[in-house]
Amino acid sequence: MANLYHKNTVHSAQGASASTLLETVEAFLKTCRDPVLLEYGEEPVRLKAGEYSLELRADRLWVEAWSGTRSISRRILTVERRSPGMLDCTVHRFGGKAGKLSFLDLDRPQAAHKSHSGLRQNFAEQFRRMLFRQFPGWDIATLSCGLDLQRSFSSIFPRALLTCGNRQIAALACPSAQDEPAMLSFALLWRRHVSNPARGQTSLVLFLPDDSGNLTAHRLRWLTAESLNARLFRYNLHGSAGEIDPADLGNLQTRLRTTTALSGHEPSLPAKPTPISDSSERSLEALVRSNLTIIEPSLVPHPVHDQVLTFAGGDRDLIDLLAISASGRLAVLELKASEDIHLPLQALDYWMRIRWHAERGELQHLFPGTPIAPVSPRLLLVAPAMSFHSSHAFILRHFSPEIEVERVGINSDWRHSLKVVLRLKGGDVPISHGSCS
Repeated sequence: MANLYHKNTVHSAQGASASTLLETVEAFLKTCRDPVLLEYGEEPVRLKAGEYSLELRADRLWVEAWSGTRSISRRILTVERRSPGMLDCTVHRFGGKAGKLSFLDLDRPQAAHKSHSGLRQNFAEQFRRMLFRQFPGWDIATLSCGLDLQRSFSSIFPRALLTCGNRQIAALACPSAQDEPAMLSFALLWRRHVSNPARGQTSLVLFLPDDSGNLTAHRLRWLTAESLNARLFRYNLHGSAGEIDPADLGNLQTRLRTTTALSGHEPSLPAKPTPISDSSERSLEALVRSNLTIIEPSLVPHPVHDQVLTFAGGDRDLIDLLAISASGRLAVLELKASEDIHLPLQALDYWMRIRWHAERGELQHLFPGTPIAPVSPRLLLVAPAMSFHSSHAFILRHFSPEIEVERVGINSDWRHSLKVVLRLKGGDVPISHGSCS
């Protein structure tokens, strides 16, 4: 690290001379085990020996850092705040604008949290640039990545509202392929929040990494009850994005589990592809299995199969059961013992795959003696009545009419005695929102 000093000093806006600022920054860096430089809107740069410098130039303090992918050069104006693991500074950016820059020690939990928050803000700024390039002439009325628990907005996915005359676009971006399964629920809620009937239909635009998008595309094919006007864009590591046709994306990425138990007459218990962390989910599964006709009287108690499908590249924290009625209609049961905002779309994932395999005659061996009827399976969402999220009805209204879906609410003390206390078709809401127990 190079340190260049000048004989004279000038004072910053807050009274500290450039040499004093230098001493403050150097003293902080000496306490750091894993220092990085974070400027909001950019990726953090690790401060490794020989790859950064602090210099006095004409009585002004400059910091420079470089890595294999980028470099940064800023004049430090003031030190705004110092706390364990963090040193926040005001800097002079090119063009005369003031900006914020932080020295962080990632070895400190507080700084690691701020770095994580900074990365989210950086991705939001990248999202802003993608929107400018893809929608010239449109105004970005709002763009945020803040957490809003009241409206169920996640801080993971930056969201934006674009306007052009009387037209509106609700846009959402996904930072990684691992986050894609949770994206669409929040996107639908964001579109509802910004929709303005006076402006007509609000389009939905989704940005996803270039190694994702299949899951979202397949889900959108079954969200036809409302006109979403959904458009998908894929972006690369450099932030360059391009629109894709959802119809061009690949297969459902699922396969039948090849276990001997699936061909038997008794309920199959194959090994689970994804561990369920909450034992209450397993308790609920066992209780529903033994009381299947209480959940739905038309279903045949045996056989009942669980985890018939193996998902490629995705985790599932739901229990799913596959049953059949005496008339031969399949029924997919998704079970959840606690509140989960993503329950409808996670259940849709399983339903559309079961339908796909059933159309190809690949499930008949699971139900010997009962021919599978050539109709779409039913979808039953089973959970304690008070655990259905307030957004579920809204999201279910987007489902295609071909999906016959029903929420089956059970009593809160179901471990002692299972009772059905609520049945709702599709996106219906209860007449009364009183306590169900």
